[in-house]
Amino acid sequence: MSATTPESRSRSPWIPFPPPDSGGRARVRLLCFPCAGQGASAYRPWQRLLAPDIDVVPIQLPGRENRAAAAPYRDMDSLMDGLLPVLLEQAGAAPGGYALFGHSMGAAVAFEGARRLEAAGRPARGLMVAAQNPPHVPSGRRPLHDLPRAAFMTMLGVYGQVPVELFDDPAAVERAAAVLRADFTLVETYAPAPRPPLSCPVTALAGLADTSVPPASVRGWRELTSGPFTFRPLPGGHFFVGERAPEIAGLLRATLG
Repeated sequence: MSATTPESRSRSPWIPFPPPDSGGRARVRLLCFPCAGQGASAYRPWQRLLAPDIDVVPIQLPGRENRAAAAPYRDMDSLMDGLLPVLLEQAGAAPGGYALFGHSMGAAVAFEGARRLEAAGRPARGLMVAAQNPPHVPSGRRPLHDLPRAAFMTMLGVYGQVPVELFDDPAAVERAAAVLRADFTLVETYAPAPRPPLSCPVTALAGLADTSVPPASVRGWRELTSGPFTFRPLPGGHFFVGERAPEIAGLLRATLG
């Protein structure tokens, strides 16, 4: 009989990296949503950092990595039509409960997922958002998704959304830009439908040097839950999540323990 690997346990393109088998020791399942343009592989190191207490499930959106040929979503409702059944399945398969983590655009997706799961009778144990304005508060920044191509590409460079070395490959730049434009369209046009606030605890992380999402604006997530709220500023810019993974893993252990 052949051994069962984590990869063979999942056939869903949304979950390319199922968590390692924890032998029933995991206290909670953590669904992770990456920032604009990023793929699920960004959270693979977290599976090692948080095992065996927390099962990390990176979510893969269309248009990247193993789903590069799939068209990315451009609005939240369409994304949720495809994603919510997957989230319900994951929530139902977590005896110890589940939580959600999202970085930048991923924070908006995680929040909307948490709202819909709670409305379906599956409230989360917690929501952690990083480097994202709360969706009910205007960002104060000119939207990027509808900029002309040249201006859009310039702004991608300003915000560091495309690695410098990628600009040596025009075809790769165009692919990355198409996904990023769709992602920015999704998050910049997202207007949550009226619902009661979440009941779960919410933790909001901010980069102290983040010029695109200032820490003060991240405090506004407090208004979106009736449960406990924690605000935690951390050193770094907009992409501090990848730079401070061990520290954030410690916060997750403490929050979800």
